[in-house]
Amino acid sequence: MIKKSGARQKERRTIKTDNQKVHNNYGFKMGTCPKCGKELVPLTEHHIWKRSVWGPNNRTVFLCRDCHNELERKVRIMENMILRLFMFCYKAIYRDFMSGSSLTNDDIMKICLTGLKKMISKILNESLEVKQGWIVKMMKKKDILLEKMQK
Repeated sequence: MIKKSGARQKERRTIKTDNQKVHNNYGFKMGTCPKCGKELVPLTEHHIWKRSVWGPNNRTVFLCRDCHNELERKVRIMENMILRLFMFCYKAIYRDFMSGSSLTNDDIMKICLTGLKKMISKILNESLEVKQGWIVKMMKKKDILLEKMQK
């Protein structure tokens, strides 16, 4: 079987749980989903700390496929919102890259930290109230700004 980047190759193995042997050809753990409570279902391993960010780690939880998909969808939404808040980093890196600068990792970190400081001081000066739905309103403002920039 071809191994995809970052994914473990599936292997045939036998898993023992509570003195029972559970045969599984795909390497899934069989058990009860801690989120929805479905019993004797294949459980998939979710890395709470993403391997693509923090590297190999054992901060995991085993969930049924439906719950795992739901959690991954929510993680993607959160990641996209965070990335949208840091739009200035993308603009600054693009500008420096297009000007012919040889950006090092330290340069990129400085760009992000400078922008983060500006964002924090702006938030503190505006005394932003954290209410339900505030992030959605902020994202809509960012979408409007993005549309204006693209025109």
